Amino acid sequence: MEKLIYLYGIIPERDEHTDPLPACKGLDDEHDTYSLLLDGVEAVVCELDPEEYGEEQLKQKTEDPNWLHEKAFHHHEALMKLYEKYPVIPMKFCTIYSSEQSLKNTLEPHKQRMQEIFGEIEDKEEWILKIYCESSKVKEAVGARNENVEEKREEISNLSPGRQYLEKRKLDQLIDQEAEREKHRFSEDIHEQLQELSSGTEVKKNWNRDVTGRQEEMCWNSVYMLEKDAVEDFLEKVKQLQEQSKDEGWIMEVTGPWPSYHFAKIS
Repeated sequence: MEKLIYLYGIIPERDEHTDPLPACKGLDDEHDTYSLLLDGVEAVVCELDPEEYGEEQLKQKTEDPNWLHEKAFHHHEALMKLYEKYPVIPMKFCTIYSSEQSLKNTLEPHKQRMQEIFGEIEDKEEWILKIYCESSKVKEAVGARNENVEEKREEISNLSPGRQYLEKRKLDQLIDQEAEREKHRFSEDIHEQLQELSSGTEVKKNWNRDVTGRQEEMCWNSVYMLEKDAVEDFLEKVKQLQEQSKDEGWIMEVTGPWPSYHFAKIS
């Protein structure tokens, strides 16, 4: 039975005699990774046993969170090894073809686009920024300085004691609403400043606390494609913005460089 082919990513064609692939075991921890030449580009792959990684077997494996975590990390680590040496177009975890020919037939129509992508990502790095906040500190700052909150307080101060009690509950709701607006306003402002230093950006969905494992709330999650000579300025800007805002409960977490997961996509 023909082996299945697991695809990690695409790299430019290299001289295999002078530029060997980084040594790496495949997804099954048995077969070695190797590359398939497709006229100017190379697909970095490994073989898989169809009796172990067929559709039904793979479905069962991916229902095991431990297996999923281990193998997703393996996929990322393999791409990081490639990224250290080449521009790389990463593929999604568990991109599997029924044969080498099936893979070649699928990628063949995209060769020109892949060459274009290599030009687009050459000498660039992908970085990720996540903004978190301590909600209580943001609410405290909003309660102290927000104009709408101040107006509401002034309005309440002129009411009778009975009316004040009811309106103070509305004031608490207003502070909550204004705090949510402030989280988005603050994050968008940071993003706009960093966007000026980048050649491409993408705003992603925020993660909840179950995913982040943090007490702080994630308010922003964005990706930046940076020219390599802009990285130092980008990181210095993030550091500066963090220093300016940390006392009000804002936390910025920047990570990278990563393979171009977001800016090297083949349709």
